[in-house]
Amino acid sequence: MRTVIVLASVLALSSPAFAGFGSSSVALKAAVQSGSVDAIVAELEKAEELPSQGAIAVVLPLVDHDSWRVRDAAGWWLTRRGVRTQVIANMTARLSGSDPIAARNAGDVLAAMRDFSTVPALSAFLAKPLDEDSGVAVAKALGAIGHPSALSALNGGLGSTLAGVRAQSAASLRDLRAPKGTTVAASYAPLLPLVADGDANVRLQSIQTIGFIGGAGKVTATPAVITALSAAATGDPAAVVRKAAAWALGELKDGSARAALMQVQANDTDGLVRSIASAALANLR
Repeated sequence: MRTVIVLASVLALSSPAFAGFGSSSVALKAAVQSGSVDAIVAELEKAEELPSQGAIAVVLPLVDHDSWRVRDAAGWWLTRRGVRTQVIANMTARLSGSDPIAARNAGDVLAAMRDFSTVPALSAFLAKPLDEDSGVAVAKALGAIGHPSALSALNGGLGSTLAGVRAQSAASLRDLRAPKGTTVAASYAPLLPLVADGDANVRLQSIQTIGFIGGAGKVTATPAVITALSAAATGDPAAVVRKAAAWALGELKDGSARAALMQVQANDTDGLVRSIASAALANLR
């Protein structure tokens, strides 16, 4: 029994060394033919170190798979192959075309590849997306890449006529790396109009990004920011938005939000919103 336990312990300790090994072109093909998203993704992860050229032919078509998870995994896998440059060129070329599905898939693949050289092409597309899905995918890709040069494009995305693009642009701003010498890439001003947007998810994402800027970046909030968040915390029809606004006010730590948070704490119909407001009050200066 002791021998079995020791052997099991050795295998458990050594298993990380085999991460990315254990697949084959045949196994990858079988996973694809199975139609199971979980099987395909798992096999791609196991095939991380697979050198077979035959595997590339199996994986390349997956950039247009119906599942976002498969497209993401395929992009990640292809990044580690000699066809990387070819794939990036193909995906960026799609962003200049007229097929919104091809553009959406390109955005997902480029998000997984995380190559900052694709930021200009992604940024140009985001200015005039072919539809909402493709615009969302590209905004998400810019956030995944995280290069600060995407700031202008994402700020532009905040003004899109497509609610999904506005929401994802606001969310992606949280993922940008700060330029050297600064603490955060984004700023409050472009986000403020979205706090009262007609779409609840747009309001939610913009408020969360404002809270991120104030909390993670230690950027002092303006009175306009506090006023907008206070109005959202006390009057937004969506409880999830009121909760985010109360949290953001706590992150900003501005004492002028005390009255609004006390109102929320006392009167909000949602217990979680009241709880968040109580926690936020404890953060105020």
